[in-house]
Order: sequence, then C-alpha cells, then structure tokens
Amino acid sequence: MPHRGDRIQAVSIATQRHRRLLLWLGLFLAISLDTSVQLCWRASVPQHGGMAHALCTTLIKPLFLLSLLLHVWQLFNWMMVLALADLSFVQPITALSYIAVAVSSHWLFAENLDPLQFCGIGMVLAGVFLVSRTRPASPASEHVTVSAASSEASR
Repeated sequence: MPHRGDRIQAVSIATQRHRRLLLWLGLFLAISLDTSVQLCWRASVPQHGGMAHALCTTLIKPLFLLSLLLHVWQLFNWMMVLALADLSFVQPITALSYIAVAVSSHWLFAENLDPLQFCGIGMVLAGVFLVSRTRPASPASEHVTVSAASSEASR
C-alpha cells in the first residue's frame, strides 16, 4: 500500500507538469497573439497618404479593431503566464514573435529579409534556446506563490 507521502509527491509532480504545460501553452499563445496583432495592424494601416489620412482610415478598419481585441486577450494571457513563471524567463522567450513577424511579413506583405536580419533571427533563436534551458521560476518566487496559495486556502 502506498504511503501518504508517496501520494503527495505524485500529486506534486503532476501539478508541476500541469503548470509547466500551461506555461508553455501560454507562451505559445503569447507569441501567436503578438504576431497576429502586429500583422493585423500592418494590414490595416494604409501605405500611402499623410498621417491624418492613415489615422482616420485605420481606426475604422475591422483588422485594426481585431488587433485591439487581440491585445485584450494578450493581456489576460500574459497575466496567466506571469503567474506561472518569472518575467526574466518568459519575456525573452516571447522574442520568438520577432521572428514570426519578420517571416510572416515577408510572406504576406512581400517585405524583404536581408542577410543581416537572418543573422539577427539566428541570434534570437540562440538566445531563446539558452533561456529555455533555465528554470522558469526561481525558488524565491515559487516560495512566494506557495505561501500566497497557503494563506488564501487558510482564509
């Protein structure tokens, strides 16, 4: 018969896996939303005419309004992500949206990608890889999260 400690440890491991899965799904959503916002914005802004013309025509375009809704969704998703991991871990990983925007802009809007941009993309990928190898939450923030949850549960 398993000991109570073994069951608690199994639940703890399952909870950690669930939190990690939620974190990575939240990060994927953050990158996707940021990329979508930037592309909608770019598609809704006219490429010629003055600033006043661009402002007036952009504010009423459905793609611009969609970008505002995506921003709100992005805000709530970001709050969930920050509740699961340190900012110093999650913010660098969202740099993948720079790559997604550059590649998508090339495909959708025929924007040029020059060799220097490809070098930058490679550096971003390397940086994200290195950051992803670290712990998502520092022991101090895990303690704060656990302490806050414990105090909430005792109320």
